[in-house]
Amino acid sequence: MERNYVEAEIEEIAQEVLGLLAASDSKATVLALEGDLGAGKTTLTKTLARALGVTETVVSPTFVIAKFYQPTKQGFEHLVHIDAYRIEDLNELGPIGWEEILQQPKTLVIVEWPEKIAGALPAQKQHLLITHNGDQRTIKKI
Repeated sequence: MERNYVEAEIEEIAQEVLGLLAASDSKATVLALEGDLGAGKTTLTKTLARALGVTETVVSPTFVIAKFYQPTKQGFEHLVHIDAYRIEDLNELGPIGWEEILQQPKTLVIVEWPEKIAGALPAQKQHLLITHNGDQRTIKKI
């Protein structure tokens, strides 16, 4: 996947991203979203959550590290939104139950700032980079 878009096309982008993901009966599905501040990681996460049937307001978990939601579509039973921006040591993942989250079936884990916790991410993940130049954004699989 590599695509240029503007924010008005975010719902279409979310559907394309969801096409890359499948709920697993044995472990969590991990989506790593990398990009600079303002690239659109949280906007994409909010749109993905809506597309998955999450009715709660999705906000960036910058200060709490992780937020948990209940999707109703696409086979996912749990959505975990993690913002790793403030994580300085992988041990900080322990209190949120990181290892348990990764073992939870039918769970989608969306990680913003995955480069901050690269050593804790599973090898099998979808990793997307979002870049921006003004209103123009590019999303590509890395």
